[in-house]
Amino acid sequence: MTRARKSRKTLTGTRIFVRRGNYRYESLEPIINPKTGVLQKTHHLCTLDDGEFKAREELQKLLGTVNQPKGIGDFGAWIDKFKIDYLAERELKVPKDPVRQKTWKKGTQNIESALGVIADKFADFDVAQVRGFDVAQFLARWKGRRSAQTYKTYLSLFFEWGISMHGLVDVNPAKQISVKPPRKRNVTMSDVQYHAIRDALLVDEDGKKVRNGEMVQCYMDLLYLLFQRGTDIRLMRVDEIKPEGIAIIPTKTENSSGLGVMLPITPDIQRVLNRIKAISKMRSTFVIHTEHGQPYTASGLRSAFKRAAVRARVDGLTLKDIRSKASSDAKKQGYSLDQLQVTLAHTEKATTRGYIRGQELPVSTVAISLPKR
Repeated sequence: MTRARKSRKTLTGTRIFVRRGNYRYESLEPIINPKTGVLQKTHHLCTLDDGEFKAREELQKLLGTVNQPKGIGDFGAWIDKFKIDYLAERELKVPKDPVRQKTWKKGTQNIESALGVIADKFADFDVAQVRGFDVAQFLARWKGRRSAQTYKTYLSLFFEWGISMHGLVDVNPAKQISVKPPRKRNVTMSDVQYHAIRDALLVDEDGKKVRNGEMVQCYMDLLYLLFQRGTDIRLMRVDEIKPEGIAIIPTKTENSSGLGVMLPITPDIQRVLNRIKAISKMRSTFVIHTEHGQPYTASGLRSAFKRAAVRARVDGLTLKDIRSKASSDAKKQGYSLDQLQVTLAHTEKATTRGYIRGQELPVSTVAISLPKR
């Protein structure tokens, strides 16, 4: 009988292991330690207190990847250095909540991916050679898509870093390029569609009860009643519900504007919260949770909604449309744009306006007759 293998913690995508309070790299073949000149497989990188990105930086130095970028220009070397600085600063803002850390880690991976695409495209450029035209040509590949905005943002941040920290350029060539935003979604969810999908969450194609249907119904109702993004409802904790209301600082803005909102607990919200308690099979840290007390994944909730929409024979709607429906319904009931901006925790009124669907057209009072012969 073989002994059970003991798992060892590693950093994703590397051979960096955690050993006795230190990050250590274990190479497949012995390589020379540049500090000692000794050929060895195991190399000390830094302590755990120094952090994960410091470990990755030391590994890059060890393997020479920072000084040997792709392409013939110096762009790759500089954007590697920018990435190290940018992600090290980002690491200081990591949420304390382990569940939110997963979302944060996914965001970090997306940033690394975007910077990788940029590095590949401009690998043969020197930083000082990049013109606005080059940036525009690069972004044209994603015209009308959100990716174009993302790549422009990171290119602009990189050049600003190059100007302020290293004097690489005098002008930011990305800043002068305008990117057409993606076409705004203009889908309106009706009351009939809302309830059709909501009802379909309970019963599958065979007429059998869906095990998690009631909880997902509650999630859908809180999306509507609280006006917040899916992530903030999905990860909302029980201890965030106070007698005076529910204090929410959106994940999207907690490290930028920090704008939040205190939402009063209306009778409808209280009824949903009471229902959650009634159907819960165990106590959980999270308001919306699985049978095991864990928060649902975003993909899991999207899939449940999508399957219910198919059963309800409703096309073209997503969970995100519920927030727009709530905003539009509130506007129709007489709430002002200023009130909705506070509720949605938006920094700009234009953003709030984009959530209103089916706005009433102004009525013209001008009427004329046909011209006389």
